[in-house]
Amino acid sequence: MNKNDISTLVHFNFWANGRLLAACEQLTQEAFIREVTPDPGWGSLLGVLVHILDTEYGWRSSLQAEETNTILEASDFADVAALKARWDIERAAWFDYVRSLSDDLVSQTNGQEGQNRLNIWQTIFHVVCHGIQHRGEAAFILTGDGHSPGELDFDVFLQENPEFKPG
Repeated sequence: MNKNDISTLVHFNFWANGRLLAACEQLTQEAFIREVTPDPGWGSLLGVLVHILDTEYGWRSSLQAEETNTILEASDFADVAALKARWDIERAAWFDYVRSLSDDLVSQTNGQEGQNRLNIWQTIFHVVCHGIQHRGEAAFILTGDGHSPGELDFDVFLQENPEFKPG
């Protein structure tokens, strides 16, 4: 894995998040915050999305050796606009972080010694895969409310963003 591969994955991740948030903007506030059944583990569509954002924030902070005890909660966000504003901040922070990487750095390990120690690229890949899982749950909820986010597939991202295709 190299820096360009990581950049592509991170851009894909935030592209897919953007599609979800655009679909959420079509919902009523009630639909956005209501408890869902079956519950994928986060109570509501808002809860699922905040979980994705919190994971992106937490892992980026860890990768950048930032000390944080902050856990983002659904109650931190009054509506889609507030969530989107915070996600814009996180997206910019991730893009800045990825620009700071080199091919050598992505293969270095992250974190403390121990069993759970990963390479930087493995950590970032984990964040992207985590988002894929929970975006699927959010897309299911949105589709049930008549507001599908559309295809969230990597190949669709590449079709819409040809700058990430091999030359």
